[in-house]
Amino acid sequence: MEMETKGKKYSIQTMLTLIVIGSALTALILSGLFVAYINSNSYEPEEEIYSDFYELIDIIDNYFIGDFDLDEIIDHAKRAAVASLDDMWSFYMTPHEYNTFLATANNRHPGIGVSILYDEETGGVRVVRVNRGSGAYYAGILANDILVAVDDESIIGFSIDEIRDILQRPIGDTADVTVLRDGEYIVLSVEYKIVVVNPVSYAMLPGNIGHLILRNFDEGAGENFIDGVNALIDMGAVAIIYDVRNNGGGRVTEVTKILDFLLPEGEIFITVDRTGEENITWSDEYWIDLPAVVLVNRHSYSGAEFFAAMLSEYDYAATVGEQTTGKNRMQSLIPLSSGGAINISTGHFVTRNRVDLFNIGGFTPGYIIDMTDEELIAFAREELNIVDDPQLQKALSLLENYR
Repeated sequence: MEMETKGKKYSIQTMLTLIVIGSALTALILSGLFVAYINSNSYEPEEEIYSDFYELIDIIDNYFIGDFDLDEIIDHAKRAAVASLDDMWSFYMTPHEYNTFLATANNRHPGIGVSILYDEETGGVRVVRVNRGSGAYYAGILANDILVAVDDESIIGFSIDEIRDILQRPIGDTADVTVLRDGEYIVLSVEYKIVVVNPVSYAMLPGNIGHLILRNFDEGAGENFIDGVNALIDMGAVAIIYDVRNNGGGRVTEVTKILDFLLPEGEIFITVDRTGEENITWSDEYWIDLPAVVLVNRHSYSGAEFFAAMLSEYDYAATVGEQTTGKNRMQSLIPLSSGGAINISTGHFVTRNRVDLFNIGGFTPGYIIDMTDEELIAFAREELNIVDDPQLQKALSLLENYR
C-alpha cells in the first residue's frame, strides 16, 4: 500500500514492519525429525555442485579487487538457495537472526522493553508501548516519549532498523537514553533485560461487552487468552469481542488451545502434509457459550485469519473488518549446524469445511468495514479511541441486543 507523500509512505511501511514482528511460524519441529526425513529420501548431492562453489570462492579470492567476508558470502548463498524455492514463507536465518527470532517467538524480548514507530515531526522514534517489568518501565520511559539520542549520540533521521541495532546491548548492560517529553529533554539510564510480554489485553466496554485483544499466537498466548476470557466472565461480560487485528499468527499449539477452549466438540485444526494426508485436531465437549464477534483486518495473518474462519464456520461468532492475507502454509524451523536455521514450508492447513485460505485470497469477514490509512496507523499506535474505531463500533452494534 502506498500513500501520496514519501513521509506518509515511510510511516506506513514502518508500522507494517512492527505489526508483523513476532512469529512467522505456525509450527515447530525438532531437528532430529528433519534429519530422519532427509535420510528417508536418501538425497545425495553431486560432488560437482560443491566443487563449482569452491571454484567460485577461489575466483573471488584471487581476482576480486575489493575486500570480502567469506561468512557473509556463505550466508547470502544460503539465503538465495531458500529464496529460489519461490515460497514467500520459507527463509534462511543467520545465527544472530535465529536467536532473535527464538526470543520473540516465545513472547520473550531482549532489550529495553519498548515498541516504537518513526515520528515524522521530530525525525526520532515515538514510544508506542512500554512493557511492564522492562528496563524502560523502571527507568520511567512513557508512551509517547520521543527517543532522540542513545549515550549522547543523536538518532534523529535514522531508520527503525538502524535504531534497533543501536539499541542492541548484552543483557545486564545499561544505556543513557534521551527522550523528548512535553518539550523537555530527559536523560534516563535504562537496563537491558529479557522481558516477558503478555500478548493479551482486555477491558470491559459499555453494556458489559468484553473486549479482548490478542496480538499473536506465540508461546503463552493460549494460557493468557483463557485467563483473559475467564476474567471478563467474572467481571460480568454478556458477550465478548475477540480482536485479532494486526495479529501476525504464531504456533499451532497455541491456536488449537484457544479454539479448543472456545468451541464445542469437533474438528478445530486440519493439516495436510506434502503427500496429501490429513492430520486432524479435535476439540472436547467443553466450550464458552457467549455471543461473540471477531475483528480482523488486512494485517491479520496466518493463525489469526484461521481463528476467525473457524469461529465463523462454527457459527460461533460474527466477523467484522477487512479481508485477510490468505496464509495457509505451515513452516518447520530447522536448526543448522552453523548456528543458523531454515524456516521452511512443510505442509498447509485448511478449515473445518476444507477451505484453503490461500486459494481464496484470504478470509472475508461477514461485515466488511474498511479502515483509512490514518485510522490504521492510529490503531497500531494504540491512539485510536473506541468511538473513532469503525470496526469496533460495528462489533458493538452487532452485540446491542445482549447489553
